[in-house]
Amino acid sequence: MISPDVVIGNNVKIQNNVSVYTGCILEDDVFCGPSMVFTNVLNPRSHIVRKDEYKTTLVRKGASLGANSTVVCGTTIGRYAFVGAGSVVTRDIPDYALVYGNPARQRGWICACGVALEFGSQNGGDTSNCTACGAGYVKTGQQIKPVEE
Repeated sequence: MISPDVVIGNNVKIQNNVSVYTGCILEDDVFCGPSMVFTNVLNPRSHIVRKDEYKTTLVRKGASLGANSTVVCGTTIGRYAFVGAGSVVTRDIPDYALVYGNPARQRGWICACGVALEFGSQNGGDTSNCTACGAGYVKTGQQIKPVEE
């Protein structure tokens, strides 16, 4: 089910039993696993109309949302982030972060190709190369970015 006033980018995959509610923005190449859930109101009540309180949920390019995960409205899921199956997202997720659990917590970093990254201090900086595709990443504080950026 796709509600009015949503944005769905190119090459987005929406699996069975997923509803995309008003306020959702899915950038290009997003994957929504089976039965995952978006919300659009923080405190719903059937007897109170809260259509003017819909929160925007932004899922950035290339992010994957695992089966049966729940994304609470008003959050942003970063580029190429990976949300594990059954997780409950209650706060923003950085680019390339691997998160899972209830509530979802960051457990590591993930390449754009979907393989977990290991970071170690090399050449005076915190760097990693993907074991599958060879892409390089640099970690600065609590963020990573591809070497070419």
